[in-house]
Amino acid sequence: MSEEWWKEASQLFRFPNIIIPRSTDKTSNEYYLSLFTPDQPDLNWANPDVRVAVHDVMRFWLDKGACGYRMDVINLISKDQRFPDADETIVNATSGDAAGHTGGSAKYQPGWKWYVNGPRLHEYLRELKKEVLDPYKAITVGEMPHVSDIDEIIKTVGQKDGELNMIFIFDVVDLDNVPGQGRMALRNWEVRDLVKPIVKWQTLMIEREGWNSVFIENHDNPRSLSRFCDDSDEWREKGAKLLALMQTTLSGTIFVYQGEEIGMRNMPKDWDVAEYKDIESVNYWKKSLELHGFDKDALKKAREVLDTKARDHTRTPMQWDASPNAGFCSENVKPWMRVMDDFKTVNTDVQTRFSSENDLSVLQYWKRRLADRKKHADAFVHGEYQTIDNADNGSVFAYLRAGKESGQWLIVLNFSGNTLAWSMPEEVKVKDWMAGTYLKENLTNRLRASWRCGHGRAY
Repeated sequence: MSEEWWKEASQLFRFPNIIIPRSTDKTSNEYYLSLFTPDQPDLNWANPDVRVAVHDVMRFWLDKGACGYRMDVINLISKDQRFPDADETIVNATSGDAAGHTGGSAKYQPGWKWYVNGPRLHEYLRELKKEVLDPYKAITVGEMPHVSDIDEIIKTVGQKDGELNMIFIFDVVDLDNVPGQGRMALRNWEVRDLVKPIVKWQTLMIEREGWNSVFIENHDNPRSLSRFCDDSDEWREKGAKLLALMQTTLSGTIFVYQGEEIGMRNMPKDWDVAEYKDIESVNYWKKSLELHGFDKDALKKAREVLDTKARDHTRTPMQWDASPNAGFCSENVKPWMRVMDDFKTVNTDVQTRFSSENDLSVLQYWKRRLADRKKHADAFVHGEYQTIDNADNGSVFAYLRAGKESGQWLIVLNFSGNTLAWSMPEEVKVKDWMAGTYLKENLTNRLRASWRCGHGRAY
């Protein structure tokens, strides 16, 4: 049976040439499919014995007291059994940017079309739900990359017949990807690009009776603070609070990634490239050196991609306190990645003990906003959603939330990085001010105000 589990795959699914998903079992000298690394063979879910074994493993941990599962790339478990070649969508790596996308067809091509949301995916998920998830009343969140089809997503998370409770939709964290060039490529983006997918899924999940996961940061992406705001010492706290205010007023289940709640940021740009340890980063830099050699401009652009988008940024040790290694491990232990230089001032202990009449630490701010979210769950979690037209200023994200008990709330967020003037629509009448990223304010009834960098308010 083990030979069936490691399905032979000789370049059947082709990735960009940085990653090759074909591996060889040295014992049998047979190829097997490994979409990610040779140490992670893809299981053959078409084999019923494999599915039974997976179910058994899941029950084992549920019996131990686990309350549910985060299902990694769960929508890749069904492959097209014809094993067709990928369409040619990536150009040859001969010159140009760090990923080498210029002229001609590249040797390896993305095969997502043939293994993302494959033909038997929903059959497998329904079986899993019936045999394992429902009997244990387990909570589930599925990681489902490369899918944006609304009907497919509702099949998975719809309130009536959905197979999982929710999924991670990557539209927000993919906003600066370059189409056809994979994740390790960089394009400029505007606030509208951030707002558009949030509005889309907030609206659609309410209309189609689905359920959102609310997240802007995880282990596969850089720090949200560095990505969406100004993470300098001057503005770090305001930006972190702005993102907290946004997420705690959106419908769905919030996923706060370790360090996000204290405003951790990306690795400093002056660190040596050797500090990047993730396999994606290592392979990307190796490929960049092979392609560009001593081309300083091209390597500078490649380094910019690492500094901006590498997964390493969210994998530095959690900063618990100001002790050696930020309390992550003992002083005589070398952590697997370098501790951030700011750990003595940006850590959980400092922010827990912070005391001021005029301000809150980032951690304290998250706690207060989550308490407000719980108190007014009928509005912020389950309520109606309406975007406020911000055509006069594309740097402001404004929306209304409403619940039967909590009434209507207006949230206004300034992502511009500058002080600006923004006028509330005439039809919006403000009664009182609940929260802001600048706590000391007297702005309860002003319909036109000066909005500072990282400024957010809820009315």
